[in-house]
Amino acid sequence: MDLQNNSSIVAAIFDFDGTLLDSLSVWDDIDRVSFAKRGMSVPSIFANTTATMNPRQIAEYVIKNYGFTDAPEDLMKEWSDMAFDAYANHLPLRKGAYEYVHYLRSNGIKLFLVTTLSKRLCIPALKRVGIFDCFDFIHFGEDLSEKGKHSPKTYIDIANQLKVDPAKCVVFEDSATALCSAQQAGMQTCGVVDNSNVKIDLDSSFNKCLAVFSDFSFAPRISDIS
Repeated sequence: MDLQNNSSIVAAIFDFDGTLLDSLSVWDDIDRVSFAKRGMSVPSIFANTTATMNPRQIAEYVIKNYGFTDAPEDLMKEWSDMAFDAYANHLPLRKGAYEYVHYLRSNGIKLFLVTTLSKRLCIPALKRVGIFDCFDFIHFGEDLSEKGKHSPKTYIDIANQLKVDPAKCVVFEDSATALCSAQQAGMQTCGVVDNSNVKIDLDSSFNKCLAVFSDFSFAPRISDIS
């Protein structure tokens, strides 16, 4: 499959956690351990509610809504310490992701990574899996505004930073909320799914995507880039 109006696509914007990196299970494990330490089970809505939040936002959310008595900084360190080994040493890219990122790069597509992950977790993983140098720009969790991927403005600002029309960008995401924001910003979108994703139904932003896949071998091709 070719991207719609493929010759006009000049930029690709990727999420990392759960999109390029096959990592969602590690956060399920961290959530389970973190809540269990405080005598609770993970609420069923927790993963979807926090999917586009950065670590500080998640810390403030659990303190406000679930009675965690820790300081936000202490919670962030707890989660970061549990996650660091997995990201630095173990978690793999999603199938076909390495080849696809390099494919876009070799075709002259500008690449932007926007992730809610911290630099501490993201940079070692990016370097280990061999795609760190592929990206023209990277926004980490520390760089995102309070609304983050909940707001179309985040994606409009990225297009401005890349100096391209939002309509000439394609966004790859596993979050329905982020996909909706990108679509509202006027960008094309591709949804990445697996068993951890929200249910895709008739009202889902996944249904407005150019393509939905779990394996980047089936991601849209770009041909005849001008």
